[in-house]
Amino acid sequence: MTEDDNTASSESLSGKDDAAAEQIETASSENAEQEVDRLRAENARLHNQIEQVSAASSKKKSLRSRGILSVSLVVLGALLLPLAALTVWSRNQILDTDRYLQTVAPLSDDPAVIDALTTRISTAIENELDVEAVVAEKLPDNLKILAAPIASGADSVIGTVTSKALNSKQFDKLWVDANRTGHDALVALLTGKKGKVIDTENGKVVISLKPIVEEVLAGIDKKFGLDLSSKIPVDKIDIKYTLIDSPQLASLQSLIKWLNTLTWVMVILALGCFIGAIFVSPVRRKGVLRVGVGVVISMTLTLVALSLARSAYIANLPKGANVAAATAVFETLTRFVIQALRVLFAIGVVMLVAAWVAGPSAAATWIRNLWNRLLGRGGAGIGNTVDLGPVPSWVAAHLVAVRVVIFGIAVLSLVMWTRPTGKVVLLIAVLTLIPLALAQLLANSAAAVSASDSEGAEPPTDEDAGEDADEDAEGDAVSTDSSGEEEVTSAANGSAKELP
Repeated sequence: MTEDDNTASSESLSGKDDAAAEQIETASSENAEQEVDRLRAENARLHNQIEQVSAASSKKKSLRSRGILSVSLVVLGALLLPLAALTVWSRNQILDTDRYLQTVAPLSDDPAVIDALTTRISTAIENELDVEAVVAEKLPDNLKILAAPIASGADSVIGTVTSKALNSKQFDKLWVDANRTGHDALVALLTGKKGKVIDTENGKVVISLKPIVEEVLAGIDKKFGLDLSSKIPVDKIDIKYTLIDSPQLASLQSLIKWLNTLTWVMVILALGCFIGAIFVSPVRRKGVLRVGVGVVISMTLTLVALSLARSAYIANLPKGANVAAATAVFETLTRFVIQALRVLFAIGVVMLVAAWVAGPSAAATWIRNLWNRLLGRGGAGIGNTVDLGPVPSWVAAHLVAVRVVIFGIAVLSLVMWTRPTGKVVLLIAVLTLIPLALAQLLANSAAAVSASDSEGAEPPTDEDAGEDADEDAEGDAVSTDSSGEEEVTSAANGSAKELP
């Protein structure tokens, strides 16, 4: 091999090596770019995953925070609600004379109160009046010896006349008039002010019985022909009956005076807390459930506290006090506020039950399915048997609005009801189910009518079927002709291609 051949061979080998190196370098560069692209894609995927996890975590934290805030608002509302109820009751009693009279009027018919008043008035008259001297003054000299026996029998007569006077309709009027004149009784109880007939003394609320005692003396004078009222000094017949006797009255006055200035503020705050708890809650149903539980617990504890206060009040009565009369007075004065607390308790129960029925539990789901099945079958039966015109269709189209109107009427009925009770709340709740069921029945009947109309559409006649068949045949013929033309064209093209 010549030198030129060797040189050419070397150059050829060197060129091949350079080409191979370039190919390897190109391949490596392409692999590197692909790896970089893969890493970038992986990096983007990881960033996207991190963002999704972060967003889910933030959403979870937000939901948890909203749940905690909802619970906190329920607790705050449950604390404010009894205070608001008590202050509203106190304010109404102070500012509304008719409501105050409705509160104290039954005391004139309470047996324990009448017995206490009878004993108090008859004892005061007997202690302040020398009946024997009055009788001896009226008798002639030859009959004065009868003064002592007459006086001994007069004591029982005074008790009988007093009891009869206190059990008369006239006493009811005197009692109402005395309390109407002295409506400052609750002002004295809550603010420490004094009235003409009602006064506060050393933690007591007392009613002047002077008009009633005068009426009793007038009755005795009329029966025996004696002038007893002139024999007893005026200051001696101004007997006072203790309506409230509590050493804690001064502190109660300070507390109620402070609360009375914030009555409506607390009402607004309590309602605002409960409404806010519902709307802040991630799940509205749970918000309603929490509010119902909060109201029920709050009212239960408040009623227990009032029962304990009643026991403490009776236990701290002074010696010699008429326990039965004091108990009757306490229960009469607090009966309306207890009634209001029971109404709130019933409202809480209704909210709790409604939220639970709307929940995902097995029992709640079974109740809802039963409701839907019964109303669905009933609606289908009505729709297929009775023609109600456009009413069912309209109700079905506006079912949500109809439900809102029904609930609004129920709430308005409760608000407008004069002094509702817990039974009234439950009755309204049960009666509300009736129009709701009727609305659902009408909506279901409209759906049943629509379904029957769809199923009862007129089937095609024989002529229509024949026309459809002719159209199908014509379509098939056209397709066949087109296919035949395509086959002929393809065969012609193929034959043309085979020609030289």
